[in-house]
Amino acid sequence: MTLQHPWSSLITIEDVYELYREGIRHYGGDASNPKPGCVESSIAAAWNAESYTNSVQSHLPGLVFAGYLLYYMAMNHCFSDGNKRVAWTSAMHVLLVHGLTLDATTDEAEQLMLSMITGSFGDGMAIAHWLAERVVAVESLS
Repeated sequence: MTLQHPWSSLITIEDVYELYREGIRHYGGDASNPKPGCVESSIAAAWNAESYTNSVQSHLPGLVFAGYLLYYMAMNHCFSDGNKRVAWTSAMHVLLVHGLTLDATTDEAEQLMLSMITGSFGDGMAIAHWLAERVVAVESLS
């Protein structure tokens, strides 16, 4: 019997592993197995933030989860390489499940990630606010 996590309808540990492998295949880098428990604890911490937060732009479902997932996956360094990529793609995966995406340039996303890892941006809630300013329905991009 497999354990069903409350976030499993949004993203699974296997989804994160596949996003990681795809990023390494596409962009290169040293593939590695994650630190034991790191991916699981990053997702769980992001879920807790989503569960206990009731602000952020009328609290769009999944927005706080995506922000904290991006933050924890990047900052916890679960893998030897590709942590920012897997953090970004995992957060975007969660938004897509909700029918959302971002209206942001590659340069804006890169600046966010660099600011975050240098500690000059803030925590997952700051990321959630950044996402909230740029989130759009997937249909609006058609």
